[in-house]
Amino acid sequence: MAADESPVLQLEVERQPDASIVHCTGKVVIDSWAMFTVAVRALIPEGKPILVDLANVSLVDSVGIGTFVSVWASARKSGCALKFINLNADIHDLFGLHGLFAGDAPGA
Repeated sequence: MAADESPVLQLEVERQPDASIVHCTGKVVIDSWAMFTVAVRALIPEGKPILVDLANVSLVDSVGIGTFVSVWASARKSGCALKFINLNADIHDLFGLHGLFAGDAPGA
């Protein structure tokens, strides 16, 4: 990677006593889905709710959508709550899957 290039996606996991928050920055696309999946699925066995913060996500492609649904289903199957928070208007409109996300409005 050249010095002026940044990774497609950066993840920061914030562990709190009652939840884990995954702060995402960049794009959840074909080039970054695997990193996202590994990071989020690693939190599921802890059993605490997982909040995926999408405030700084600029793009989600079809692979990213599938990835979100896949990790959500894995968490649910394991009895772990997983919610997507702080969606920007474009991502919120793209999904329209209100039951999958925390809140019905951008930033909710």
